[in-house]
Amino acid sequence: MASSTSALTSALLSGSIVISGLGSGTDFNEVIDQLVEIESINMNRLEKWKSTWEEKITVITALNTRMLALEEAAGAMDTEKEFLSRAATSSNTSVVTATATSSASTGASTVTVGQNVKHIVSTAGCADADTTAYGGSGGTLILESNGVSYNVAIDAADTLNDIVDKINAVTGENIVASIENDGTSSNQYHLVLTSGTGGDAGRITATQNPTALSLGGKDMVVSDTSSWGGASIGLTGMFTGDKSVASVYGYTFTVASSSNPSTIGADSFELNWTASAGGGSGTITVPADYTPGDSIEVEKGVFIQLGEGSVSDGESFSVNAYANDIDDAELGTWSGPAISTEGNYQGSVSKTFSFEVISAGNLQAGGGGDTIVMRWTDSLGNTGTVSLSDADQSYEVDQGFTIKLDAGTVTHGDDFQVNVFAPDKQQGQDTGLAQNCKLIHEGFSDTTITPVTDSDATFTYTYGGETTSVAVEAGTVLADLVDKINNDENNPGVEASIVNDGLGLPNSYRLVLTGTNTGAQYQISSVEHDFTGSNFSSGGDAGGGFSTSQLATNSMIQVDGFPTGDVFLQRTSNTVTDVITGVSLALVDGGTSRVTVSVDASAVADKIEAFINAVNYVQDYIRSNTKYDAEGDETGVLIGNYAFQIAKSQIDSLLNSSIPGLTDGEDAYTLLQQIGITSNPDDEGRWIIDEDILEDALADNPEAVAKLFINDTTTGSSGVAKQMYDLMDTQTNDETGICSVLISNYEGIVKNIDKKIDSEEARLELYRQRQVEKFARLEATLSTLSNTQTALESAIAELPSSSGD
Repeated sequence: MASSTSALTSALLSGSIVISGLGSGTDFNEVIDQLVEIESINMNRLEKWKSTWEEKITVITALNTRMLALEEAAGAMDTEKEFLSRAATSSNTSVVTATATSSASTGASTVTVGQNVKHIVSTAGCADADTTAYGGSGGTLILESNGVSYNVAIDAADTLNDIVDKINAVTGENIVASIENDGTSSNQYHLVLTSGTGGDAGRITATQNPTALSLGGKDMVVSDTSSWGGASIGLTGMFTGDKSVASVYGYTFTVASSSNPSTIGADSFELNWTASAGGGSGTITVPADYTPGDSIEVEKGVFIQLGEGSVSDGESFSVNAYANDIDDAELGTWSGPAISTEGNYQGSVSKTFSFEVISAGNLQAGGGGDTIVMRWTDSLGNTGTVSLSDADQSYEVDQGFTIKLDAGTVTHGDDFQVNVFAPDKQQGQDTGLAQNCKLIHEGFSDTTITPVTDSDATFTYTYGGETTSVAVEAGTVLADLVDKINNDENNPGVEASIVNDGLGLPNSYRLVLTGTNTGAQYQISSVEHDFTGSNFSSGGDAGGGFSTSQLATNSMIQVDGFPTGDVFLQRTSNTVTDVITGVSLALVDGGTSRVTVSVDASAVADKIEAFINAVNYVQDYIRSNTKYDAEGDETGVLIGNYAFQIAKSQIDSLLNSSIPGLTDGEDAYTLLQQIGITSNPDDEGRWIIDEDILEDALADNPEAVAKLFINDTTTGSSGVAKQMYDLMDTQTNDETGICSVLISNYEGIVKNIDKKIDSEEARLELYRQRQVEKFARLEATLSTLSNTQTALESAIAELPSSSGD
């Protein structure tokens, strides 16, 4: 007995009482669980009560979500531009198709996509038209267009006016020369040449130009062949000479041969060259195995090509190379030190760079001062920054254009502009569609066997005014060269591919370079390589063995007769979105179409239907959660809830009322019912639309229908969409909205219930512990009694029997 009592005491102290039932044969744990369950009636009531409030919170949260959806639907149609959806149609979809946004105005425009667009060439800016001489060295200016050459005699002292008069006297209407003033403060005069023949055939080319005016995109041209024999001369590459050295570099090439005459491609001879600017000079050895037409590198991006024929000692020709395509700075608000514009612009379209100082300070010669940071944006939307830390240094901006500042203090926010020029002001095009550039190589023997070079070399091309070089290892085959170009991490957007021309010739495999962007700014302007030991040619008008198959061009359009005459609006894409407000034009082919913008009644009806559906989305939910069911099976969770009833009544009142600011008898409509929007009493008051009535109203007077919904700032009326947006904005406010307030209150109730549940759980745990202790004692007592009974029974069994046995 003492032992049992000691064990119980130890278990109570340790808090780990175990009732085995071995002493009584009864499972007291089950009895205790049943007693606790009976005692938990209040806990169960609290849990059920909490669940009810949590369900209410869930329902109110869902209502708030539905009201937010109604707010969004209303906000998407509460202004005239948003409500009155527009549709654009084209009278000739083979020329242009059109789509309209809500910002488009109704009306019609005539859109012309260019056909036989005339080529317009414009030089860089000149200081004046009638004083400064721009005749250069003087000589013969040779212009070609539509297969005809025109020789114009130029004197070194000729002004712009003189040059214009001389060109027009020779070319007549076939090439029309004029002078354009661009309105800037310096170098505002430009020589402009316009072809008389439109399309590709009418493109103007200056095959010889002695003037100081660049007329070609390569910035170099043969200037004099009067002392040269009959062999043709070609130029490839892109001149990179710096403007800070000279505006025009003159190159003279003179034959020095061991045999006289020498046949090009059969005899070896030397070609000495000198440059009038920069002090350049050198000797080119033309080998006996030279392939006529291949490119020979000189310097600064200049490559010459000699055609078939013979040359003799002393024969010479001259080349002009131009670095005058970057104008002086237009100072704007600039108050800092002098600005020098330098470099040589490599881009293919004219544009304006605008600069603004974003990090000011003091710039010093030799460094040691502050770093000046300027943000630039060009007229095509490109942007970047340039950082200057040394007044003795020039810093590249973009596409070969560099800039330099004298020492001095630079002020934050100061700005200036720089104009850069490319000769093709408007390209001659058969059809005014934007297209990408494509170059095709002269051809190679195979794709996977013959190396394109026997020694390590580089393959270089210029795309969009940016030059990229690709390392090509010895033994690289044509297919591998394609992969190297395409997988180059610095590839700016040129795709290489191979085309088999199917002729079965030794040069049937053609390497093709295609620009992935449309627009005239994305020319592949030059290609060069230093491959050795193969027949991978280096001729072609683009250099490197490549000829231009397709120029990158802008799209060309006129809208409602603007611009006039031969000039077109130019865009880099065939999708034009910024000419007619709110209308996107997809250009298909040359020609003229009438683009009409009108109200899209079907789209408007869809918006109204979406709005009414959003109303019913809210109203149906309110009805389902506040309804009364006599049997109680489907009674709404929030039956009688004032917030739900207020929300429903406000929405119904708003849709049933006249529109504030509209007057019956003056305005065509003042009520939604007048356009077929009513509540249906046979369907619990759900809102419905009579589609026939609405369709007639939209066809008759869409603007009047719009006034029923929109916020009209002109008349001061506030339609149901605007009112509904404001109402829902108030009711869904995170702090003061009806749902937010109720949720906050109900969450407070749930917290209080949680406190009661916590208290009840503690009470039940104490109750359980007390029951455990009681039954543990009972178990111990029963165990003792059981042991006593066993002992007595054993003792009795040991007593002698009455028989005396």
